[in-house]
Amino acid sequence: MTKEEPSASTVDQAVLMFTLGEEEKAQSLLVEYLNSNDQDLDAWRALSEIRLTAQDFPGAEEACRRALAIDADDLTSTVSLARILVAQGDKDGAEEASAKARILGWKDELAQDEDSA
Repeated sequence: MTKEEPSASTVDQAVLMFTLGEEEKAQSLLVEYLNSNDQDLDAWRALSEIRLTAQDFPGAEEACRRALAIDADDLTSTVSLARILVAQGDKDGAEEASAKARILGWKDELAQDEDSA
């Protein structure tokens, strides 16, 4: 079993629980997992998205910022942060996060173009 498998399994299980309407169980599973695996980017992303969907905007922002603390250039988390800030009415913060997401997206496109050349 690789180091990534427990994370994928836990995140997948939490996403399934959430999809089945077991929002609290999904959040609890991720929070418990993150208590001992606080550097797991995928788990923080999942927790952020679950909380955003549940309209727990402060909790979603906290989880998203924890993901960004692990990888400040994570495009997925940057886009999520922009969505969270929009939901909270933070126009300036949302614009800043959106601009950063565009730049990260362009960097990703350029890297893909270089790889295919």
